[in-house]
Amino acid sequence: MTGRPRPVIRTPDQRIRVFVSSTLRELADERRAVRAAIERMRLAPVMFELGARPHPPRALYRSYLAQSDVFVGIYGDSYGWVAPEESISGLEDEYRLAPPEMPKLIYVRAAGQRDPRLAELIARIQADDTAAYLPFETAEQLEEQVSSDLATLLAERFDESRIPADDGGPEEIPPTPATHIPVPYTVTIGREREMAEVRALLERRGDRLISLVGPGGIGKSRLAIEIAHASADLFPDGRYFLPLEGVFEPGLLLPTIAYVLGIRDNGEAALEERIARALAGRRVLLVLDNFEQIVEAAPLLVRLFDVAPEATFLVTSRTVLRIRGERVYEVDALPVPDEGARAGERAMRSAAVALFVDRAQAVKPGFAITDENAAAVADICRALDGMPLAIELEHAHLGR
Repeated sequence: MTGRPRPVIRTPDQRIRVFVSSTLRELADERRAVRAAIERMRLAPVMFELGARPHPPRALYRSYLAQSDVFVGIYGDSYGWVAPEESISGLEDEYRLAPPEMPKLIYVRAAGQRDPRLAELIARIQADDTAAYLPFETAEQLEEQVSSDLATLLAERFDESRIPADDGGPEEIPPTPATHIPVPYTVTIGREREMAEVRALLERRGDRLISLVGPGGIGKSRLAIEIAHASADLFPDGRYFLPLEGVFEPGLLLPTIAYVLGIRDNGEAALEERIARALAGRRVLLVLDNFEQIVEAAPLLVRLFDVAPEATFLVTSRTVLRIRGERVYEVDALPVPDEGARAGERAMRSAAVALFVDRAQAVKPGFAITDENAAAVADICRALDGMPLAIELEHAHLGR
């Protein structure tokens, strides 16, 4: 390490979090050993297998890193999986995304048949003066080394962990780019009534938390996205989209919200308090998508909208959250043609058929409802119960 300013490390009673980066399968034994070393010191390990998918999106890497205080990298022979349309593996991505001021402990296992790309990454790490580089041979040796190194790191920086008293001033939220709300690739069909009804709920400002509830594939996420786009005038201080499909641990809700709002957990105050201060007095909309995976974290939302009365939460979930202040809006399937709708014109009055036709034309230009095919398309939409996702998938057969 060099003479750069040392990062502030919080005291152990504030739950220092240690992010662990490595390939999952090759170094499974080593990951268990590192986790044991971290937990032995009463610190919190931040590891994918404790709550997220093996290959989360880049935004989730950033969310995990944003809630961590120390970076531990373990490298063996494998460079790791490179996702489609990516040029580097998650292993290298994590190292690049770790903030320069974050302490980094890097452990490299004695070389076997090391992947050339991993060798290049290790060479760059060795030249990085912000990282401590240490070799190891066995998982047992690694466990003891990590425990010892973390103890030394904390002892060296303990005095710097004493944070001046917080002045309680407002937390700044970075400007909100329009891209915070995803842009659908296709037009939304048949949801005009639902959009108008939910917007009316948002306009009257009496409901602080609106849950769009329905089974998987019903179109909750698409509806929430369209409502967010159509409500810019109601939320002058910003609209934020929080995808939770890769978050399986309730304890990661606050770090995910903090990441999307651009709030860094630096120990100056509890993360929940900093989020509340950031939202206080601001008319913002937070869309939390796929909340059913962490429904145990729902009480946190009550605490947030209690202390941030201008913020509104729009949640999509397969289940009702059952918390104080929740307004449940049930999302239904698209209307399907009745049994008598055999003619093309009558069938097209159905939103389900209109969706089928629109998506079919994308793979088979010129496709149209005629008196000859209207009955078959109507039967398909009824068989699929008007479920938008099922209709989206079914139309692809036309292109085969």
